[in-house]
Formats: sequence, C-alpha cells, structure tokens
Amino acid sequence: MDKGSQSTSQEQLLREITKILQKSKIPYMVTGALSVIFYSKPRFSHDIDFVIEAQKKDIEKVKKAFASLPHDFIVQEDLIEDAIVNQLNFNILHLPTMIKLDFFLLKDDKFDRVSFNRRENVTAFGQKMSFTSPEDTILKKLLWYIDTKIEKHLIDAAFVYQIQKANLDKKYLFNWAKKHNTTKLLREIALINLEPHY
Repeated sequence: MDKGSQSTSQEQLLREITKILQKSKIPYMVTGALSVIFYSKPRFSHDIDFVIEAQKKDIEKVKKAFASLPHDFIVQEDLIEDAIVNQLNFNILHLPTMIKLDFFLLKDDKFDRVSFNRRENVTAFGQKMSFTSPEDTILKKLLWYIDTKIEKHLIDAAFVYQIQKANLDKKYLFNWAKKHNTTKLLREIALINLEPHY
C-alpha cells in the first residue's frame, strides 16, 4: 500500500469512527498523531488516538456502538468493559490496513479534564469532529517527551507550535508548562529548525 492510499484509509477510518461516536453520543476527542497532522503537517500514522468519556453505566452503550463495525475490525468487548471499569484504554484493529484505533478513557486528572473540556469542534477531512486543542496537543507532546525521551514527540510539539504560533493562547500554554515543569522545553520548540524534518 502506497503512502497516498494509506493516508486515504486513515482519513476514512477517522471519519467512520467519529460518526459512530457522535451517533452514539459518546463524548470524545481526537488526539495524538492525528491532532499533530491536523494542526501542522501531513504524515501517516499507524495509530489513531481518541480520548473518550465513559463510566460504568455507559459500558453497554459503548459496546453496542462498536458492535456496528464491519467484520474487518477486531473488537474485543471484554477489553472495552475492563477498560471502562478500570479507566484504562482499549484498542480496535482494522485488519485491511493494520491501523490501530486506541481509545483512552478520560481520567480524573485536572489537566486531562481541562484539555477535554477545551476540545475544539472542527471540520477535518470534510467532516465535523472534535479535536484536542493545539495548545493541549503541544503540552501533551512535551509530557510524552519527558516520559519517553523520544525526539519525535518534541518535533511534533515544535511543528504545532511554529505553524499555529499566531493562534495559540500563550498564557494558557505557559501556565500549564510551568505546572508540568516543561517551560524550558516550550521555549526550545519555538527555536527548533524543522527544515530537516519535512
């Protein structure tokens, strides 16, 4: 499969899953690599990440929503239930493309809750859907970089920061960066030369 068809499949999957979440009234936001792609530069990712809000009372609703997917998706209902009960995460695999759909349960964490409440309703790939904000995409990527030391997360944050710079709420960014001890990194990503990474 070439990169063009991979990208098309990725977009089709995103549209399909967000339609299901919206139809089932499951609060969600697209996050991770897809939010980086939306706010900065196109690239392919083997994962599509979502944050969803669901409690024990929503287990059957969530299972029913994903039961509507065709047979080329691997859906494990027991893992969905376990993830919701324990506020963890679960995934669904699309066999034809081997793209993994990761669903992270919204945790009772102040930053996670604030970022979820700040999610933006946008038109992406020809469809209305909810995305994490550019500011929260940056902040989360900096946290991932601290946890993993994987440079890709820092570069992703830099792309979003530099491309969206004129639209960012800098006060919000620096307020949370201070709380996360990532202020130095936030200043660094404004200066990274991204030319080699295009």
